[in-house]
Amino acid sequence: MTAQACPPGTVIMTETQTAGRGRYGRTWQSPKGNLYMSLVLPDMGKNTPYIAFLTAVAVADSLPDFNVSLKWPNDILLDGKKLAGILVERSGDKIIVGIGVNIISNPTENVLYPTASLEGRLRPMTVAKRILLQYNTLLELLDKKGFKAIRTRWLACAKGLGQAMSVHLADSEVQGIFKGISATGALLLKEKRRTRKITVGDVFLI
Repeated sequence: MTAQACPPGTVIMTETQTAGRGRYGRTWQSPKGNLYMSLVLPDMGKNTPYIAFLTAVAVADSLPDFNVSLKWPNDILLDGKKLAGILVERSGDKIIVGIGVNIISNPTENVLYPTASLEGRLRPMTVAKRILLQYNTLLELLDKKGFKAIRTRWLACAKGLGQAMSVHLADSEVQGIFKGISATGALLLKEKRRTRKITVGDVFLI
C-alpha cells in the first residue's frame, strides 16, 4: 500500500526504497540501514505551507547530541554537510511528508551538496521515535501560535545566518547575505540595493 492510499495519521517506515525522490524529482539514494519514513497528514489549511519547516525542526530537535543545523528550505546538516532531506507533497486532501536520514551511510557521487551520516551511532527506529515525539509537540505549537513560533525555532537552528550565500534559481544565480526567512517562509537575501524574497532555489553557503 502506498502512502497516498493510507489515512491521515499513518506512519510508514521501510528499510530501503527503489524509487526514492528528493526535490525537483531528483533521485534520493536509499541503501539499507538508513531511515526512510513517510507521514500521512490531513490538510492543514493555512498551515500546510509550513509543514516542511516544522518537519526540519522536528528532525533537528530529535538529534540534540549532534552538531546539526538547518539549510533553507528543508535540509538538515551535520557539521555543515547534508544529513537528511524532506519532501512534502499534496495528495488529494492529504499531505505526504517524506523524511530520509543518513543513519549509517551517505551518497558521495552525483550530489549537489557534501553529505554526512550518523555513522551508525543511532538506530533508525530510535531516530524515528524521536522525530514523531517532536512532531506532535510542534504540531500543537503551530496550531496554537502559528508559523511565527515555528519560524523562531527554525531560525535558531539555521546555518549561515548573516553570512554570504549563493542561490541557484531556475535560470540564474544570485548572491547576497542570508537575512533569515519571511513570515511566509521565503528566504530573505540581502543584495546591494534590496532584500530579495526567494521561494524556490538551491542554497550554497559561500
